[in-house]
Amino acid sequence: MPTRLEPNHLRRTVAPEAFPFDTTAELLPVRRPLGQERALRALDFGLSMKSHGYNIFVLGPPGAGKHTTTTSVLQEAAARRPPPEDWVYLFNFEDPEKPMAVGLPAGLGETLRRDMEALVQTLLAEIPSALAGGAYDREKEAILHRAQEDKTHALRDLESVANAHGFLVQRGSEGLALIYIRDGNPVSQEDFDKLSPEDQETVREARGLLQDKLHNTIQAIKTLDLAARQSLKRLEEQTALTAVGHEIDALSEKYQSRARIVEYLDAVAKDVIANLDEFRSGTSEASALPFPFRSPTAEDRARKYRVNVLVNNRDLRSAPVIFESNPTYHNLMGRLEHHVQYGGAFVTDFTLIKPGAFHRANGGYLVLDARDVLVNPFAYDALKRVLKDQAIRIEEIGEQFRLISTATLKPESIPADVKVVLLGTPWLYYVLLHYDEDFAKLFKVKGNFADDVVLDDESQMSYSFLVAAQCAEEGLAPFHREAVARVVEHGLRLAEHQDRVATHFLELTDLVREAHLWATREGAGTVQRDHVTTAIREKIRRNNYLEEILGRMITEGSLLIDTEGSAVGQVNGLSVFDLGDYTFGKPSRVTAKVFLGKEGVVNIEREAELGGHIHNKGMLILQGYFGHRYAQKFPVSFAASLCFEQSYGEVDGDSASSTELFALVSALADAPLRQDLAVTGSVNQMGQIQAVGGINAKVEGFFRTCKAKGLTGTQGVILPQANVRHLMLDEDVVEAAEQGRFHIYPISTVDEGLELLTGLPPGEPNAYGDYPEGTINAKVSRRLERLARQWKKLHNED
Repeated sequence: MPTRLEPNHLRRTVAPEAFPFDTTAELLPVRRPLGQERALRALDFGLSMKSHGYNIFVLGPPGAGKHTTTTSVLQEAAARRPPPEDWVYLFNFEDPEKPMAVGLPAGLGETLRRDMEALVQTLLAEIPSALAGGAYDREKEAILHRAQEDKTHALRDLESVANAHGFLVQRGSEGLALIYIRDGNPVSQEDFDKLSPEDQETVREARGLLQDKLHNTIQAIKTLDLAARQSLKRLEEQTALTAVGHEIDALSEKYQSRARIVEYLDAVAKDVIANLDEFRSGTSEASALPFPFRSPTAEDRARKYRVNVLVNNRDLRSAPVIFESNPTYHNLMGRLEHHVQYGGAFVTDFTLIKPGAFHRANGGYLVLDARDVLVNPFAYDALKRVLKDQAIRIEEIGEQFRLISTATLKPESIPADVKVVLLGTPWLYYVLLHYDEDFAKLFKVKGNFADDVVLDDESQMSYSFLVAAQCAEEGLAPFHREAVARVVEHGLRLAEHQDRVATHFLELTDLVREAHLWATREGAGTVQRDHVTTAIREKIRRNNYLEEILGRMITEGSLLIDTEGSAVGQVNGLSVFDLGDYTFGKPSRVTAKVFLGKEGVVNIEREAELGGHIHNKGMLILQGYFGHRYAQKFPVSFAASLCFEQSYGEVDGDSASSTELFALVSALADAPLRQDLAVTGSVNQMGQIQAVGGINAKVEGFFRTCKAKGLTGTQGVILPQANVRHLMLDEDVVEAAEQGRFHIYPISTVDEGLELLTGLPPGEPNAYGDYPEGTINAKVSRRLERLARQWKKLHNED
């Protein structure tokens, strides 16, 4: 007969004396990872690999501290690296639609921006002033005067020759014309016709000569005008260069080690000279109309000389660690902003290019939540494109959806030097691994966060430092070492293991906050063990509404559960209800009925399509066990039905397979089963009882039911021997066990469970396969034999 488990095996307690402090106020408020050696080694490896594709996917359950631990490791690695370059966008004078990206040492981008801003202000102030100065006006007047004198001399020469041949040079709106005169008066066509043929021919010859002279004079005047304009242009350029050329030269000398900046400044100087008219009006050319409708001023037109500092790392002392909490396409890749011009047109320029997370993290580390990346359209593809191309390109994502292509900027790409770390669940990791062919090439390092770690001195101190850091960061009351011990015990319960503690950062930090609240309500300056226990119980109280409803239904008799007496073909199974934020266990009545037939065991849940795949597999294993145990001498010829009574949802898992087996054996042997015991455990075809999940919730669920209906001192739970190490039962259950009012019975085989439930020995077969009289197996064997003979007789089978 299996013996009950001693109370000291039902829960592991942590000795406060194991902690080398009285309160956490004595500890340094530093967070230490809870174990996770595998993940930390993976992170170290991934950060050390500089080759392409060695980005990192950190996977683990929610609340395991992936973000906190990963960020801490990245910040340590970043501290060993220098700050990365600044990146600026400059106007491209050769191709205005493709702004130039230039990398500069950290801080120099902002310096260049200020220098170019000062240059723009100088251009706007000095060029209009110089072009309106007296020296410029005098030079301009001298050029115009010389040109006018030269044109006057040419005209006089033309008039002199014309007069000598009897012609007058007439100036009109259409230009110069030759008029033949006689006696000082113009000769009309009628008078000309009256001249003798000889005189007419003479006039025509003179007109022809003068016409050539006129043409040459006009060309000379045009040449003089062109020369004057060129002289004025040279004067303007010389005046402008005199005013601002030294400023540009000074900048060129300042940035002489930056070849692209020197080339850019040369282009600026040429563009300024080529567009002096844009500076003539200075900064006062503003229209009276409001912004969207006014025409650009000189200052607006000078925007192309400004610098767009896309990434300013002036204040960084090491490489950046960026976590983007909202990884949309534009938040990752940057965007082109627009403003309204002339009342309706949306326009952009290189100064409206805005950075994304990749730009800010370039030269360092970018941390992203994998799920958030996947749910944002285009974000995952953009992420992969950066990693594959090793370049960051800012593109208009809507361009590919437009029916008509529009002109827009295509900024020069920036080389990508960033290590990407994705955080996600194991399920998400393996989905990407199996369905995305690029994933394995781009994320070659897997950092696997464990659900739990071994409980030892190191993990206990990690818990202690976690509590100390949380208290220091949020101004919480320090924890007494007894309270820390209770937190560690809660970690054992979360891990459902007596030798391992959970790594659920979120659950643990919430417990610290809530325990602080209950301590302050009592006016305590230090959090004690009772405060932690209160926080745990209050959280259960906030979430166990459904559990209380089901408990009340059992107590009132709406749900039929017996906790006393015995019954044939009826046993208490144990189920777990997982609500997401709360898990609890409750007993379920499992019944079996046997009758003549050859259908074998009929699983009502399966027939009603309420049985899950694993539960159905457990039923097939049960049938295999029956065949192996009882069908060695004659075929099994019976029909039986198994049912979870008053169960109206899906039943899954194989943890009730032993329960169903016990009910079936009881029905066949007509042997009553104890109703003060509940059973959990899966069974294999060899009759061995295997471990199941949710063991603590199951035990506590039956304990609460028994307590509500009245503890008799005989009640308890039969569970797999392999689950003993997983017991971290509530203190109420342990106390009841210590008082002998509730019991836990571990078993390893079906026979052990049958002996506990029926009070009958199981019996071992002899050499002929017969079981001793008075044993449970003998009763089953005889019943099956009778059913087989009866079936054979009814069907006249030989």
